[in-house]
Amino acid sequence: MDKKDFIEYKKDLLGKIESLYQNQELFKVINLLENSDLDFDLCNELVRAYINAANKTSDPYSLFEKANLLLDRFSLEGKDNAKHQFYRGYILFKRGLIEDSKIRFERALRFASVSDGKLFEQITTMLANVNSMIELAAFKGQSDTNRKQILEHIQQNFGEYQHLCSFDNVEIYRIPPTEKHDYNLLVSVGLSGKVMKGRDGSKDECVEVCFALPNDYKFNPESKNNFEVFMMIEVIKHLISTKENIGFGYYLEKDTGFSSRTAFNGAMLIGLGDYDKSQQIMELDGAELSFLELLPLRPMELNFRKSHSALELLELFKERLVMITPFISTRDDVCNVVPKI
Repeated sequence: MDKKDFIEYKKDLLGKIESLYQNQELFKVINLLENSDLDFDLCNELVRAYINAANKTSDPYSLFEKANLLLDRFSLEGKDNAKHQFYRGYILFKRGLIEDSKIRFERALRFASVSDGKLFEQITTMLANVNSMIELAAFKGQSDTNRKQILEHIQQNFGEYQHLCSFDNVEIYRIPPTEKHDYNLLVSVGLSGKVMKGRDGSKDECVEVCFALPNDYKFNPESKNNFEVFMMIEVIKHLISTKENIGFGYYLEKDTGFSSRTAFNGAMLIGLGDYDKSQQIMELDGAELSFLELLPLRPMELNFRKSHSALELLELFKERLVMITPFISTRDDVCNVVPKI
């Protein structure tokens, strides 16, 4: 087949592949490409099909191995190709070789074009994921001595605590409802192992996260129905891995939302309004530890926060008479509520 004929052959083949992808017929894509003449671009298409199929099967390793053999076959042509390097990084990531995958994703980003928006987004997303995983793996939490000090502060200022769950060198404790605070208060212990420089140039700072839930909340942290607990865990994992300074008013966005059952896709850290200032802070190894409350945000509230201050958003809650503490998953959206007269 001469060059001109191959160009037409390739164009026709890519059209068939796209049609099969639209019908979610991945294994037909694989069968078609495995029985075709492959150049570098078609090799990448077959690798793509192997990866997509591997993500949908109970035995992904044989497909990942086939993909790797193909990538090796065109390794010289792929050394400066963003798609080729991205696929190599993705397979390494799936095999748990996180540091190695980071090298490939960084190389892919180096040669990626912003004109290929989908690939560029895939590379940056995976690079962010591996960086977060590396930060989480390196996070050591708090020393036993400091944990003891924090728990003493919690007991003295918030009440008797019960251990709820542990993850990534962080524990979450539950303070049951009391006469003065008629709700469950969840408090993290360990996040404060991440110490930050003070924003005003003074002493170092660190934080622990608190989350207030209704007094009749049913706790079962092993159940996905407890999305509030898993949301708190996700937020804390983000706080561990972020390079940004964390403090009052800090907010984050989760593109896919925290649960398919709710519309909350953001969160902000605020002061513990039900407690005195002295209860919200403590000294820890020369740093100021702040206990900040987690405030989940709906999409319109998150968009408001992006262009306004934390205090302005909190004022909306006050004006709309929407309760912050405890968190009620069915509460109104303060950016979509007519003020009461």
